[in-house]
Amino acid sequence: TAWAKLNGIPTLVDPKKRNFLNFKDVTLFKPNFKELQEGTNQALKKGDFDKLFDVVKELHQKYQQQYLLVTLSELGVFVSDGTKYTVIPALIRDIADVSGAGDTVISIASLCLACKMSIEFTAALANMGGGLVCERLGVVPIEKEKLLQEALHVLV
Repeated sequence: TAWAKLNGIPTLVDPKKRNFLNFKDVTLFKPNFKELQEGTNQALKKGDFDKLFDVVKELHQKYQQQYLLVTLSELGVFVSDGTKYTVIPALIRDIADVSGAGDTVISIASLCLACKMSIEFTAALANMGGGLVCERLGVVPIEKEKLLQEALHVLV
């Protein structure tokens, strides 16, 4: 990560339980809510954003993660820079399958951060893309035209 940081290349991690605490000094750390609970050994209540922020602040401080983005399923996403947090609600959708949603979120976030977008825009667009793939069965690619149409309608 030091080389990437030196060269202005964002590093993003989508951790799993077994390697949750192995990542230091990354641009964006993106666990889902369950992974965050398991990785930190904290019992959290979904929707208690202040308590979630307390846990996230500890991760920021201990592991020097620039941003934490926690996916919250039907509640949307929680994003923090260590000093403040924002919750971006999920849009109402007909959910068919959640397979691939987390991969879509980190893929869109990677592209946005590589393009130097703000973390708020990054989180909102990634949340939107993750929701769109949930409307279809199986692991599916994001339809860029559909994402663009929705982004122009919702984010502009």
